Formats: sequence, C-alpha cells, structure tokens
Amino acid sequence: MAAVLVATLTLTLSSCGRSPLDVSEVTGPRIVIGVTFDQPGMGLRKGSQYSGFNIEVAEYVARKLGYAKWQIVWEEAPYDQRVSMLANGDVDMVTGMYVDTTMAADDSAMNALGYDFVGPYLDGRQDVMMLAQDADDIHTIGDLAGRHVCVVSGSRTVDDLQQALGASVTLLEQPSATQCTTALMTGMVDAVSAEAAVLAGMVASADTAKVTTLGLDYAQGQYGIGLKTGSDKLSSEVKKALDGMEQDGSLTRAYADTLGRIGYRA
Repeated sequence: MAAVLVATLTLTLSSCGRSPLDVSEVTGPRIVIGVTFDQPGMGLRKGSQYSGFNIEVAEYVARKLGYAKWQIVWEEAPYDQRVSMLANGDVDMVTGMYVDTTMAADDSAMNALGYDFVGPYLDGRQDVMMLAQDADDIHTIGDLAGRHVCVVSGSRTVDDLQQALGASVTLLEQPSATQCTTALMTGMVDAVSAEAAVLAGMVASADTAKVTTLGLDYAQGQYGIGLKTGSDKLSSEVKKALDGMEQDGSLTRAYADTLGRIGYRA
C-alpha cells in the first residue's frame, strides 16, 4: 500500500515538454526545476551540490508534491530565458521569480506575465553594489545619473532602473550577476544594480573590502514560483506547499541557513 501511495505521489508532474499534473502523459517520476547556478545565498551550484534559499524552497515544494531529492532535475534558468522555458515545457517550475510590488497588486499585469506566479515566499527590493572606494559619492539612486551600470539581462532590474533614471544612466546588460560583478571589478562599469538578495550573495563571496551594497532600495518586489500559464491544479498544490513551509517554520529555518548567514534582511 505504501509503495502504491509513493508511486501515486511521484507521478504528479511531467517530464520536460509535457503537461504538469497530467498523469496520463507522465513518462517518469521526476520534476524539473529551474534555478540560478551562480547566486550565493539564493541558488548556487558547486560540482553536483546545490545550495541557497531558492534551492531550499524548491526541495520543500518538491517533497510536498511527492518527490525525493534524487528525483529533482535542476536546470539553469537565466532570467531572460525563464518564461520561454516554462512555456516550452523545458522545466516544470522556476523558483526565484521576481515581480515588482505594484505589479503584484495588479491582476491584469500579473495575467500578462507570460507565466503563473505562485507566492510570494520572500520580500525583495532593488539595490546597488559599487567598489567600496567609490561608494561615498552615491547617496540616492539619482546620484547614478551619468554613470555606467551593469544589470542582468531579462531581470526586473532593467525596468526598475530605467523607470528611476531614464536615459540618464547607461546600462550594460550581462547574462548573470556574476558577470556583472566581474564588469565592476574590472572597471567596465561604475556600479551593479540587481535584487538586494542577489547582491548580498555577491558581496559575501567577493572581497568585501573592495565591494559594498549601498542600501538604496529604490524599488520593492516579491519572490515566488513560476509555472506554465494555466497550471491551475499545480498552482494550488504549490501554494499549499508554500503555506505549509511558512506554517511549520521551515521557511524561517531555510532563510536563516542561507540568506541570513550572508547578512541579507528581507
């Protein structure tokens, strides 16, 4: 009986390219989850090991859906490819999807995302990272006018920064926060703008004597899980899992073990 129950639970999601929770189309007991691979504290891969807050959330949700860790297939999900990965069925879900707070309160805006957003499970904000030697010159987001700033392609930061500064700032788009950090360290840009949680991990993994975050918090947002548009049944199950993670204290513990350790405060 136990074996039957486990089999039933683990055959609830699809393999790549099939409809989530459509048992008749399932080809194997696995779940494919999109995450970042290069964000300390959020989603980081070292060899075959994965760590970070979004990884903890993903593993908890997967377990509640009936999947063990060994049944999770991790896929790197760059910001500018996440929506298409969900739409094409390349992944069953993506953790760390970030939406602006004002957008989250607008049903029409959320319906136009191109995916289903489930959450939130973490509050976020946009911040700026600079070389420590230059940070004293920046006190407000407006002080970045005339500067070169690196942003991650496809991230919400691109829109938030352009809304704040318009054409007064020159943006360099890079595929990842790691590459933006390299651009800063090598003098290609004056600053990096990204989600504060992401920057906290970048600072913690870099030489903190050289880089620092400014705490400008010029836009607010929320993190959730992305699913393919129309995944109503799966959305309901994921929402139950996230609620359970908060209620049983697992979300707080995951935060303390990851983002809390690198000094991020939601």
